[in-house]
Amino acid sequence: MSNKKGYYNLDSLDGYEFEEFVAQILRHNNYEDVVVTQRSNDKGKDIIAKSKKGKKFKYPVVVECKHQKSVGRPVVQKLQGALLHELGDSQYIKGMIVTSGTFTKGAIEYTEEINNMYSETMELELIDGKELIKRCKASNIIVKNGKIQINSDLTFENISEEEQFNYALNNLKNITGIEKVQYDIKCLRTYHPYFFVPYSVDSSTSTMVGCIYRVNEKNKKIVLDGVSGAACEDIEMIYDENSKLIKIPENDLKDLKPFEFSQKEIEDKAIDLIIKKYTKIVYYTGKNNRPYNKKCYPFKKDIFLKKTSAIYSPTYHNTININQNQYSQKIITNKTSVLELNNELTCCKVCGEKAKNRYICPVCGKILCKKHTIFDYLDKSPVCQEHRIAQKLLLQNIYFSSPQSHYMFIEQWANMNIFHKIICDKYVSMLLLLLGVVIFSLII
Repeated sequence: MSNKKGYYNLDSLDGYEFEEFVAQILRHNNYEDVVVTQRSNDKGKDIIAKSKKGKKFKYPVVVECKHQKSVGRPVVQKLQGALLHELGDSQYIKGMIVTSGTFTKGAIEYTEEINNMYSETMELELIDGKELIKRCKASNIIVKNGKIQINSDLTFENISEEEQFNYALNNLKNITGIEKVQYDIKCLRTYHPYFFVPYSVDSSTSTMVGCIYRVNEKNKKIVLDGVSGAACEDIEMIYDENSKLIKIPENDLKDLKPFEFSQKEIEDKAIDLIIKKYTKIVYYTGKNNRPYNKKCYPFKKDIFLKKTSAIYSPTYHNTININQNQYSQKIITNKTSVLELNNELTCCKVCGEKAKNRYICPVCGKILCKKHTIFDYLDKSPVCQEHRIAQKLLLQNIYFSSPQSHYMFIEQWANMNIFHKIICDKYVSMLLLLLGVVIFSLII
């Protein structure tokens, strides 16, 4: 990560942005259900969350954010009182005070007293500006020009160049006639940025007749393009929580596309897309037995975002040269399944349609579907219409894929008697057959 001056300038954030910034740090440190309460109008607490750190059970976490130079003992006392009130029937509760500045000696000493006194049921943690920057760096989060951004050098485990080469090779082997051409395969790997946003939704819509729409989804995720911000359902299906992550090789770092969105911008996009996904028109019957319909959807407060991960997905590009034609492949794979973003080896060069059965012209290297392929009269080998060699028999035209095949037939034709030549020419054969039927019908 770059250490350029200004990448951690917390003074560029206003109070609300500072709270959002702290929320991101918490998510990246595996706190769950992190909510900035200003958004949900939960007065008295800046951020609420849940955690299992150090315990076998999940407990509530209350965070107070102080975007100021110095925080004293009264702030700690106020949070302590709030924690005792919030504890209720819970086994344990944690409070955090996070500041961009420092804590006074009195605040630090009082926190130590509280932790000693309530060690079984309560914990207070103080995080000052220096500690916040450390956690910021560890989470690959930067603050630049007043925006909270994510920087990343993580990617999903790569396939080897040999595996990438073999993917193209296996596609080629399925093409009829490929053994008659020379081809060259060049491999390239690039990286594209994606945001992986895990979320949960807990929402219900009620009318006078009761609940008419309920959404209760847990452990879902949405994937957004790190450049365009668009939802990427295909990428979502390729990678899961078990996909192995590695560091991007140092040689590839200089060519990386940057993530174009700040943390808040991408999360706002994610929330909008999640709301759209679960929006539904519900038809129901009222208490007066009249039909009604209502547009139902979750609100922002019903959506809980977890740690947003910025990850580069390796994209594999193969360029295949066959005679005068060039083909490209672009794939993403998790080693067990493959997402084809582009694969020209599976399409006909004439019509552009994907073809199950493919053929190749030995002259120009053009891949063809069956309806655009001419088959050699003798050995049935494929050729394109541009490079077919035509030979007229008595009435019929026949075609060859190579001069050798054509010459072989010419020799055979020269040695045929008239009877064999008639049999070879299907048009003459059909004409004679039709003529025979007519004559036979006239005789009868």
